[in-house]
Amino acid sequence: MVLTALIAGCGGGGKEASNGAATNSSTGSSKPYAELRWGEPTFPARIDWDALSWPQAIQAESLVVQNLVEFEPNGRLKPELASSIEHPNATTYIYNVKTGVKFSDGKPLTVADVVYSLRYAMASKESDNKPYWSDVASVTAHGNSAVMVKLKRPSAIWPYILAFSGQIMEKAQAEKIGEKALGTPSGLLIGTGPWKFDSFTPEASIHLSPNPYWRGPSRPASRITFTLFKSESTMALALRSGAIDGASWYTTPKLFTGIPDVRNMDTPLEYTEVLSMGSESPPLNDVHVRRAIAYAIDAKGMIKALYPPGDASEVATFTPASLYPNYAPGEVNAMLARLPKYDFDLAAAKAELAKSSYPHGFSTAIQVEATSTAEVSAAQILASDLAKIGINAAVHEQQPAEESVLYGKKVKLHIYEIGAAYPDPVSMTSELLSPSQIGSGLLNLASYRNKEVERLLPLSEEVTNPKQRLALIEKTLKLANSDAVYPMMWAIGVFGAISEKYVYPGFSTWTAAYTPWALRVKLAG
Repeated sequence: MVLTALIAGCGGGGKEASNGAATNSSTGSSKPYAELRWGEPTFPARIDWDALSWPQAIQAESLVVQNLVEFEPNGRLKPELASSIEHPNATTYIYNVKTGVKFSDGKPLTVADVVYSLRYAMASKESDNKPYWSDVASVTAHGNSAVMVKLKRPSAIWPYILAFSGQIMEKAQAEKIGEKALGTPSGLLIGTGPWKFDSFTPEASIHLSPNPYWRGPSRPASRITFTLFKSESTMALALRSGAIDGASWYTTPKLFTGIPDVRNMDTPLEYTEVLSMGSESPPLNDVHVRRAIAYAIDAKGMIKALYPPGDASEVATFTPASLYPNYAPGEVNAMLARLPKYDFDLAAAKAELAKSSYPHGFSTAIQVEATSTAEVSAAQILASDLAKIGINAAVHEQQPAEESVLYGKKVKLHIYEIGAAYPDPVSMTSELLSPSQIGSGLLNLASYRNKEVERLLPLSEEVTNPKQRLALIEKTLKLANSDAVYPMMWAIGVFGAISEKYVYPGFSTWTAAYTPWALRVKLAG
């Protein structure tokens, strides 16, 4: 089914609109406007998703640099810079590259650009996207107009990878400035997307202008300005004052509800707030300590305090039911209900701590991103409850610029939001549980190792039989839940807020970052 969607034809292009009549309010007006002003939480000083994976950065990059394939709002795939895809055998994919496409500096897109970009993503040492490329044996030119990807083994997930990783950049520019400078203010990427980078001032702003060689759908906004905020509360105030037109990818929706003349948006609950516990060293290498902390998480209380009704939901594990689109809801819910759980229970927490090597408690720290008001508040609530069982946990708020601290190997307790890179539960299990994701900047922050999980993970990525695959996923999640390295907090969607002067049809987890999403933001009819 995925391959059929990939091979299907791509939508037609069109000239840049100069005037147009208004349509109904759900789809917006075809009339262009001068500038879209968007708010983002700040992030480290590099806009290069395949080098440093921050969702706020890919929001800007996706308007400039395109992929071979692209997500649709429902998570299905369609061709983007690939005109069609061939799949001659279980381990070979051939991507035919569109002709007539140009980069924003006028140079034509070539097979050499595509091969270079995919190999760059494959070789990245810092990005948490790197493990997704571990099954790739080779990326080579296939004649003058196609690229061939050879896999080491069959993969049920490979078709999704090129929709969120492997952005196609200009090879000549990358080689000229050097890979370490790509995405920095002096080495902004050159792409084939609707807009191009003009400037990037870290922790302040990003400015985009039209790509003069774009031949795709008409751009509603001529220019796009991102303002970067050090806290979500200041970003909400900017939206309230009219200094920005919209914002997304924030974690504290209560700050953005009730703002006059602003409409709120959210997606299904496909992201999760987790508490990761670094399990390599004392005291968190003791499973009873981890279970004690898990029992001390008052998820229901946190949700009630931090979110409007319906915007968050307590879940059994880090793969919410919305990530199982190919299974019957009843089957998925029954599987999730069979997993080990840790309902808030301070008596049970004390009993687990008594079984540990630290029956009288200890001191530790909870690290959290300072830009997220909800996560900081959750850390404070957790610290208060941990104190009741003898664990003294200081809350350390870190700025995104301190990326090595936020996602370093020595992190003990860390509250953060994580989401699937594609609509499948294996995306989350491979991110949080794989040993290939252990290391600074990678996503297995618990440094979790379990030999049986390591055996099950590649099988769940390869097996295509739905029942067999679900059984493998259930076994994996049972082990992870029992070991309590990522005790669940809650599931949330992607949140957005936008001035009522605009409409944003098709806002979804899959199109709010990886695709040129601003093509959807139009003047209200």
